[in-house]
Amino acid sequence: MKGLYPHSPLGIIRGGRKTYFLEKLTLKPLLRLFLIKEINGQSNIRNDAAQLVAVNHNSHLDEFVVMVPMVTGSRRATHFFADKKHFFEGKFYFRLLAKRFQAIPIDRGTGNADKALRMGEKYLNDGDNVIIYPEGTRGHSNRLIRGKVGVAKLALWTGRPVIPIAVWGTHILMPKGVHKPTIKKIVKVNIGEPMTFEEYRGRADDPQALREVTDMIMTRIGELLDQEYDPEFRG
Repeated sequence: MKGLYPHSPLGIIRGGRKTYFLEKLTLKPLLRLFLIKEINGQSNIRNDAAQLVAVNHNSHLDEFVVMVPMVTGSRRATHFFADKKHFFEGKFYFRLLAKRFQAIPIDRGTGNADKALRMGEKYLNDGDNVIIYPEGTRGHSNRLIRGKVGVAKLALWTGRPVIPIAVWGTHILMPKGVHKPTIKKIVKVNIGEPMTFEEYRGRADDPQALREVTDMIMTRIGELLDQEYDPEFRG
């Protein structure tokens, strides 16, 4: 699969490997200085294989914060699923992040989620990392809501390990409906060990299997948040 930005001195070339020099020079130190208090489990972000990264979602800051451990631990190209309205048609810094990480657009309300998921599948099979927010939308608090099964589809389609990540604090600094963040160094990022689902391979069309895998991933994210996940809570 050819990339959108095939050549760049700043590291946005496709083909599996990235330097993300610009992000390491700017995004990483700025976020560590002003927003991120701690990152735990950094060693779980590996460079030896493509990874599917599942993150809880409470704020548009999440997309920026989670890139810090990603560019620190992996030299692989990393992509993320992004709301088309905010990241492709919104403010400049959202559009810049989407371009730099070749985000996968999701056009909400169109019923085309599987088209976006198939793009994610191709990236994973190409050897790239993909970040997904299983809840599918930002919550109004830090409480986890019922995960959507797209993360399970990607895991079972590709066989890639799932890295659960819990982000805490962004819901305070820039909650849903707020467009300017509060600057305060409180954000915590907890990165879990890889999860594999070999016993479910071949069952990507089984709704029960997809639900079980999704709930296992969400339960682990809840543990990293020190929170109990309720698969029936829809926000």
